[in-house]
Amino acid sequence: MDTERAYIPPALEAGRSWGFSLNLYALRSRRNWGIGDFTDLRTFVRFAADAGAGIVGVNPLHALHYSNPEAASPYSPSSRYFFNPIYVDIEAVPEFSSPNARAKRLRTRVATEPFAATLALLRDEPAVAYARVARAKWSALEELYGILGEQRGERYAALAAFIRASGERLERYATYEALTEHFARGKSGYGWTTWPEAFRDAGSEVVRTWAAANRRRVDYFKYVQWVVREQLATVAADAQALEIGLYLDMAVGVDPSGADVWDEPGAYLLERRVGAPPDPLGPLGQNWGLVAPDPLATERDGGAAFSELLAATMTHAGALRLDHVMALLRLFLIPQGASPAEGEYVDYPVERLLALATAQSERFRCLIVGEDLGTVPDGFRDRMERAAILSYRVFLFEREDDGSFKAPGRYPTFGLATATTHDLPSLAAWAIGADLDFWELAETMPEGWAADARDARRVDVARMLEALLAAGELDELEFEASRAAIDERASDRTRFAPLVRAVYRYLATTGSRLVLVALDDVLVEFSPVNVPGTGFEYPNWRRKNHALLENIIRDQSIAALAAEVRQRVKGDQQ
Repeated sequence: MDTERAYIPPALEAGRSWGFSLNLYALRSRRNWGIGDFTDLRTFVRFAADAGAGIVGVNPLHALHYSNPEAASPYSPSSRYFFNPIYVDIEAVPEFSSPNARAKRLRTRVATEPFAATLALLRDEPAVAYARVARAKWSALEELYGILGEQRGERYAALAAFIRASGERLERYATYEALTEHFARGKSGYGWTTWPEAFRDAGSEVVRTWAAANRRRVDYFKYVQWVVREQLATVAADAQALEIGLYLDMAVGVDPSGADVWDEPGAYLLERRVGAPPDPLGPLGQNWGLVAPDPLATERDGGAAFSELLAATMTHAGALRLDHVMALLRLFLIPQGASPAEGEYVDYPVERLLALATAQSERFRCLIVGEDLGTVPDGFRDRMERAAILSYRVFLFEREDDGSFKAPGRYPTFGLATATTHDLPSLAAWAIGADLDFWELAETMPEGWAADARDARRVDVARMLEALLAAGELDELEFEASRAAIDERASDRTRFAPLVRAVYRYLATTGSRLVLVALDDVLVEFSPVNVPGTGFEYPNWRRKNHALLENIIRDQSIAALAAEVRQRVKGDQQ
């Protein structure tokens, strides 16, 4: 029953590969509109290909809330079937370059004051100003849709073909977006749970009548998704120069107020929220605020929805990361309004889900990586390996029973090795305890935790440095220099460069099939993108990279690190 295996790219069949991971929203460039976009991603993919990388990973690109762009967590999507238009490069949409008079007026508006000044301010912001970025992009997208309507022609016909091929799911998603916009005007709430009762049933006659009466607005949201997929497909095409390709990420659940739940409420366990029991990353347990699929839904639809969900992302990916892959087996679910201590595990049809996942993996020739951090049931990783799903191994968590860091030879070969995750600070920030600073300010941890946590971190940092020294990745001078930079909490990023190089050289010697270099580590970012357990206490999912993309791709120190990792991973293959 467990003979199904996921697709393994030729580069990993008998060899190894490596690449970069980044947060798309964090890319800062001289030309974007205040947030990293698909053109920035294309630029980085080309840089990675030139550096000999085999893969480029990004944060989840799922659709969030168009009418509430400040709800910015990529792991709390409105829909996992559709994509976030905030990443569209407006100036790369063909309608923008049209000879149409309306397009000329739009180009003039974008190039002149005050719009150009607004874009300059958005670029200079240290954090993504989501609402202001969205206001600029949405107004432009509406103009572009109007331009397409005036021109008609081949692109208009292509849009019509996309709409026909996408069927009822796109119709319902676009209707949801239009209704959310309609009911959100002048109100603080958003999402279908705030609507009048008659509109909460996606299949009702009331909803269909409203959509027919507001057809142009509903079709606008279809156009938006078409544009997103066009640009994502272009990135994926460029990523074919990589031996594996674009590495996308799929969140474990969805926002209960979002499009997917409104569309199919019976497919979700609405009275529970996904989370985690207490563990070192969250001593009080975690409530992620997501709703989970009903395990019986797979039985009812034969796995059609799960297969469609995988296809939506795998179409554009050479690899797919399943966030919290243990969800294929079980999820820790918390009754709505209760604490994580009152949660319990709910079982899922793991063999059915694995069979569906591996079948789609083969169909789309897409590698699967399972993020198996936290509480992993006994035997689950063995089951993953039999299904050819790579295990996700994080340097900071890979320890022996005594707390020491695992030697490179102790890493599994059938895995992806990296240093940190989106829920952790960069290597340098972890070493100086910057995450502990933010937790202390947020006051979200148990009373009296701080002193013990800082003592434990000092011990862990010493263990890390000793492991790197013992492996020969730090020499004595680099060891002392790294320890001094950490002890002094140095603000000079270059002082942490030997530590970062040493960790990634260490990981490159592990033998793991994939090694992923986090851009945040290479850039020595001191502020995390996400502090688990915080909401308004910390500006999660907003911090940009301090360096411009144009400088990153020309940075010789980054090129040198890439060359070292490539040589160790590939040996004489390149």
